[in-house]
Amino acid sequence: MNVLLLQNLGSAMADVVIDAMIAEAARHERPMAWFFLSQVTVPNLSEVMFYYKTEVLNLEASFIGTAYVNGWIGLMFGTFTYNRFLKKMKLRTILMFAHVTLAQLTLLDLILVSRLNISYGISDKVMVLLGSALSDAVHQFKFMPFLILSGQLCPPGIEGTLFALYMSINNFGSAMSSFVGATLASVLNISSGSFDNLSFGIAIQVMCTLIPLVFLFLIPKDATGLSI
Repeated sequence: MNVLLLQNLGSAMADVVIDAMIAEAARHERPMAWFFLSQVTVPNLSEVMFYYKTEVLNLEASFIGTAYVNGWIGLMFGTFTYNRFLKKMKLRTILMFAHVTLAQLTLLDLILVSRLNISYGISDKVMVLLGSALSDAVHQFKFMPFLILSGQLCPPGIEGTLFALYMSINNFGSAMSSFVGATLASVLNISSGSFDNLSFGIAIQVMCTLIPLVFLFLIPKDATGLSI
């Protein structure tokens, strides 16, 4: 009788431990699922925009390279701003701000393609430099929590392996975003020398940038930019 009681007690304790481990794993993996979904749901049209800038706007490849350098400056600014002002904020608020702002910044591409900037006396180069710096800065607001979360999820002993896995998931999401962007460009017949539907494609990209907000329930309500 005592042996049976001990067996039942041990089984119950094991079930509790397993349930707790599953709940803890789910609590950590759900945010990672959000970061993955936030990429695959947004088509990446950067390659199409590169051809548009060089073929239609006649911007030199060297200037495009300068814009990328300007983007790295934006990354450093974004890192500083995050560490100084945002890391103690609720993670849902940070990510919501990042995606709403990214949607608004994508409108800069729409303005560039529609040539509205010329009507207001703003040169194409200023638009490209401004958009590159601001977009990369805001992207960093989203990427910094991902890096922090990846580090927290790694148990002692396998930090390198698991962190590499999380980064691979992030890179896979980025690759899928490019694939979705290429598919969208193909469906809209957007290619080198054919940019008639580019404005429509960018408009779809703007709307898709807001889709990840629907999945913010995957982020714990009380999570901050420092921890979950």
